[in-house]
Amino acid sequence: MSEIKLNTGALPPSNEPLRIAVRRLRWFKLAFQRFSEATARDIGCTFEIDEVKLAAAFMRWLDAIEIQRPTDKAERKAFFEFAAALMLRELIADAPLKVLGPTTRAAANSAAAFWPEGYCCTMFCLSVHAAAMQQEFQDQTALDPAIDDLRHWWSFKENIAQDASFSAGFLQLLLGHQPNWMMPDVFRARLHSELVAP
Repeated sequence: MSEIKLNTGALPPSNEPLRIAVRRLRWFKLAFQRFSEATARDIGCTFEIDEVKLAAAFMRWLDAIEIQRPTDKAERKAFFEFAAALMLRELIADAPLKVLGPTTRAAANSAAAFWPEGYCCTMFCLSVHAAAMQQEFQDQTALDPAIDDLRHWWSFKENIAQDASFSAGFLQLLLGHQPNWMMPDVFRARLHSELVAP
């Protein structure tokens, strides 16, 4: 079992369902700021947020989920997860987070020490996903053991330099799915690969 824990408590409250709040720039920016501050305290570093890049990533994410949103209500739960994968794709592509100095509380061989910005963005997306799944479906999010394997994080960081869509597949992997690595950021491709899997 992973020692990495999701931090849904770092997300700000909302008088709206999370699925609606997360699509509002004001809540999203506040949530990302609070989450990155909490993560920085946990791993012993300081993060700097580029507000312009964060807003650009958010707007592209909104566009992406609108374009790919399924019409079939039976796919709603699967799309919640996929929306988190698209969120990570946009955050990693724009890199709105910058670490200032090394981490002082993270284990040397951990993802948090290896790549603090990627770790924080990934954990943010996973935590938003977990909070939404709990609220909408009363589901607990379980993380795949791959999250503890630094080789996956090395591969993640290396591959996104060539193709940002790899981020979406990485998040799906951490949630226990086998991504369609040819098109990890296409919802229909993911559904097809899960339907034909043995």
